[in-house]
Amino acid sequence: MIVAGLCITFLASAIKSSYQIYFLPLTEYLSISRGELSVVGALFGLSVGGMSPLVGWICDRYGALLTILSGALMTSVVFLLLTATQNYAVFLVLYGIMSAYALTAMTYIPLGIFIDQMFSQQHKGMAFAAISNGTAIGFILLSPVLVWLSGFLSWPMLCTGIGLVFLGCVVPVIILLRRQLPQTSSSQQQRFGQVKPRQVLQNIYTPTFICLAVSFAGCGASMGFIDVHLVPLIQQQFATFSTYQEVTASTLSVLGIAELCGAFIVGWRLRRSSPITLLIQLYLLRGGSLLLIYDTQSKFAYLLFAIVFGLTYMGTVIITSLMCLNYFGAQLKGRLFGLLFTAHQISVFVTVSAGGLLYDTFHHYRYLILLLVLLCGISAFAASLLSRDDSEHGVDDKCEEA
Repeated sequence: MIVAGLCITFLASAIKSSYQIYFLPLTEYLSISRGELSVVGALFGLSVGGMSPLVGWICDRYGALLTILSGALMTSVVFLLLTATQNYAVFLVLYGIMSAYALTAMTYIPLGIFIDQMFSQQHKGMAFAAISNGTAIGFILLSPVLVWLSGFLSWPMLCTGIGLVFLGCVVPVIILLRRQLPQTSSSQQQRFGQVKPRQVLQNIYTPTFICLAVSFAGCGASMGFIDVHLVPLIQQQFATFSTYQEVTASTLSVLGIAELCGAFIVGWRLRRSSPITLLIQLYLLRGGSLLLIYDTQSKFAYLLFAIVFGLTYMGTVIITSLMCLNYFGAQLKGRLFGLLFTAHQISVFVTVSAGGLLYDTFHHYRYLILLLVLLCGISAFAASLLSRDDSEHGVDDKCEEA
């Protein structure tokens, strides 16, 4: 079960990595500027935010595995269609919107619901850490491969490969997994029907939800930087193509290794430490890591950044997911975590857009990095305002029932 989830998240990381690594070849393929292509990434991030409540609702209504299956099918359709178009508007819709649903339906929200249903409270943190590390392995293995492939493999050929892998491998695995695992019980379906929109709205306006949303927005801002602006930053700092390839591949690989280790460290520490204290520490570490690449051409600085940032990469998602469950209960977790992810992805959209605007204006990324450091500090402060008792003990009994 964990191995299957790990493989799904690993392959799902190709959705973002393909755009990230093929950023420059795509400008030539579509005959557009970097600014126009950045709009696609910004729309993708915003669309993920918009899709998050929808995915949360689908998870609560139909179950996590059916949601993941819909994401895998959508990935196949989108990437096979991308092989046949060089139209910017069509690309904007296919990648910026449709692939956003595909990624959202295969990652954090349905995985969180799936883990809540299948694992006891004691093992939820480690299970989420294990399954979500597919993203980290994607950084370790896929990113260097895609950097290498970008030198000779065209965008249409890459899309064909991704589409066929999902259609021929991922979809059958999910169908098989769904047949072997117990289905959503009738009591869970009844519990879904008992949730009223007013209950969701009442929780949205609570200080707890607002603090979680503000805190999680800092996670989105920094992840948006990694997804869109990190590779162009490296290219700007290292002029020769061979050096750029070396630094990009090594940075993303080390980032993935650190993410892999960091997720397990967080899962282990959640059994012994306050989640709020741990969340504050992660945001402060993340802000400090960004200062390492403020204005440098040092390969070592980028490797050190990758280690420190990577150690915090999945931890903020894992802790926020578990705190959402503890604060609001299993009955509301799907929709409220979906709304939290909306705040996360709105922050991605703002960061990606602001990064492009700041670069076009000043021709460097230093101001963007300072903005991200500030946002990480705000996230740490927002996390410090959360109730420690409720985060750890609020719904422990309900967690066991879930």
